[in-house]
Amino acid sequence: MTDGKIGVGIVGAGYWGPNLIRTFNSFSDCVVRGVCEAKPGRQAYVTEKFPDVCVTPKLDELLDDPELHVIVVATPVSTHYQLAMAALSCGKHVLVEKPLASSSEEAERMTREAQLRNLILGVDHLFVYNPAVFRMKELIDRGQVGSLCYAESGRVNLGPPASEVNVIWDLATHDLSMTYYLWGKLPKQVTAHGRSYLHPTLIDAAFIHLRFEDETVAVHHVSWLCPEKTRRYFVAGKSGSLLFDDTIVQGKLKQIDQGVDSRIGLKDNETKELFYRPGNVLFPELETVSPLEACCRHFLDCVRSGARPRADGSAGVAVVKMIEAAEQSIREGGKPVELRS
Repeated sequence: MTDGKIGVGIVGAGYWGPNLIRTFNSFSDCVVRGVCEAKPGRQAYVTEKFPDVCVTPKLDELLDDPELHVIVVATPVSTHYQLAMAALSCGKHVLVEKPLASSSEEAERMTREAQLRNLILGVDHLFVYNPAVFRMKELIDRGQVGSLCYAESGRVNLGPPASEVNVIWDLATHDLSMTYYLWGKLPKQVTAHGRSYLHPTLIDAAFIHLRFEDETVAVHHVSWLCPEKTRRYFVAGKSGSLLFDDTIVQGKLKQIDQGVDSRIGLKDNETKELFYRPGNVLFPELETVSPLEACCRHFLDCVRSGARPRADGSAGVAVVKMIEAAEQSIREGGKPVELRS
């Protein structure tokens, strides 16, 4: 590493690529050595916004650079496998935009390749790096809400003007990655309902139900049809609950205790007021860092230390497996689909 700095190359400068360039460029311990982009208009945009960054249409120019240690893939999901495998075969650590690959088979091959070559493979499951979700995981692991009961989420808004993937691949990836992170395991069964309402070929609204071995559940609703943006994730435990609302500027995370109900244990001969009040609400302190900055920072730290990323290849495989199971369930009229760990 030149001057101890990690060399980074970014493939793709469409919607998400410039955010990655900007973020990695802000770190003092790495340098963006190149951006690979095929479209002339996007090349010009990168040159205009980041004049010190070299732009090329040829991936080999990045892969052949001995001072480039990390490849970041920010291209359509159908290209993730080919690009990531090419980078891994050249000895580069790889961070891939979500979802990891277009099939669980591809994701598993990528994960095995990284393991065989002793390289770091990560996926930017961005909400796993959100300070609110990280705090949720801490509170759950410390027993602050008791053992988990269930989770529910809503992630809806008007859909993109064009997409190569349906709403499950686009939006549910976020909620499925959070559930996998909080539960720490795959569900045993996935059931889903959804269909194409306005889009001619792609599912644009879906309900996904996950059931775990311990009979806890998670239910996720995603849609491209709603004009009001919702980004809500609720998890209930036996002694409390957590509510994460990413549309709120302040107080994104609430910790709520179970409350008081005077009817519980009431005897027939007792005379007392009957009432119920909701639990006390706390607002846990959150780190002030953007999820993307936290994700990129964490990945560079893993490259230096050899540690396993919070959202590694295994997490990427798990999320793609759940997506595939949801699609299969929809094709089969809502039939439950069994998953293996």
